[in-house]
Amino acid sequence: MADFDFVYKKYSDEESEIYDAAMKEIMQNIKNGMPFREAVDSVIVEDEILKGLIEDDALKILIAELCYVSKIPFEELADMLKVPLNTIRKANFEMLEDVQTTLNQTFKQKRSGNA
Repeated sequence: MADFDFVYKKYSDEESEIYDAAMKEIMQNIKNGMPFREAVDSVIVEDEILKGLIEDDALKILIAELCYVSKIPFEELADMLKVPLNTIRKANFEMLEDVQTTLNQTFKQKRSGNA
């Protein structure tokens, strides 16, 4: 798993297609019972930076859906995905930072638009 460096990227149309296809395949692999690492490694994405972003986003989506919506504890998710608990906690922290950054940017845009 890549270290979480808070990379925000605007995707090209081609990158978006690759991202969507890879994300769909990873999620299907996990539904089929694959551990997270194996589900990610089985997806071929030539651009390693893009693959790292996909991996990070996939884990954040799983945390959001399974921990926050389905109320599965972090420890149980880590066991399900065969991922260290610390990795789940780091991804969760980054996800919350992403939300905060997005909210701050949205608030600043609305505020400056009304000035």
